[in-house]
Amino acid sequence: MKKILVLLISTMPLMLFSQIDSTELYFKSVDNDDIRTICELADIQIIKIICKDTLLKNKVFNFIIKEFKKGKIVSSDDLNISNKVDKIPFVVNGDTMIHVVHMLEKAGFSEGIDSLLITISGIYKNDIFKLYIQYPGIKFSKNLKGKKNYLLREAIKCSENKIKVPVNKEYPILVYTPPFADESSVQSYCILVEENVEKWYEKFKVKHFIVIYLEIK
Repeated sequence: MKKILVLLISTMPLMLFSQIDSTELYFKSVDNDDIRTICELADIQIIKIICKDTLLKNKVFNFIIKEFKKGKIVSSDDLNISNKVDKIPFVVNGDTMIHVVHMLEKAGFSEGIDSLLITISGIYKNDIFKLYIQYPGIKFSKNLKGKKNYLLREAIKCSENKIKVPVNKEYPILVYTPPFADESSVQSYCILVEENVEKWYEKFKVKHFIVIYLEIK
């Protein structure tokens, strides 16, 4: 009995340290002046998300895009990325073939990977923002409703460049939103992120915006 007890106690710290409940993401924008100018002229916006964490092995980064109108969610689009192996059938010359996709290798921390870079970008045209989510091995796109003054930005204070996010839980990390405007026509994006995004209509009367949630699972 004593040997069993000693074994359990000695292995408990390893079990605790092997579990992770949160991690940090770093944001990086375009830092080249010429490219930044071209993006502004072409209504292109780019944000890079960087995560370095050796404890995220076998975890994938899934995104859920939610559209808010007057404080209510009116649409939700889940990329449904998981660490399971997807088998996609397709037909070639009458024969059915199977394409095997390992999403963990394309959008997560597979064996030997200790960092992940995801590029979120988009281009605005005719009240539509064409959003692109570029993983190391796969790319997704989605059309978002917006206006000329909508900005794709981090859901953090303007003075910060990183965010702590939980694991196994949806968490807002990016927004596509118009600025807050008061009665004197003063506009600000930074003031919005001082408040929980789901309370923006209640607090600032922002009638329409998009929130991009990250789910590390």
